Amino acid sequence: MTLVMKSILITAGLGILLILYEWNMMRKKKEGVTPVDWKNLRDLVFMTAGACALVAFGVANLT
Repeated sequence: MTLVMKSILITAGLGILLILYEWNMMRKKKEGVTPVDWKNLRDLVFMTAGACALVAFGVANLT
């Protein structure tokens, strides 16, 4: 496995952990999961994908 793949997997794993943590916090709220919460989760997914792309680009250009 190449360095680029390892760095992408680490970044994606951290992003997924953050998404799961946020989901659990939203679920435990008194009013439940609201439409605004769904938008926040969607944005976290997009930010994770963007971070993976940025890390892949950076690592590929460093090596």
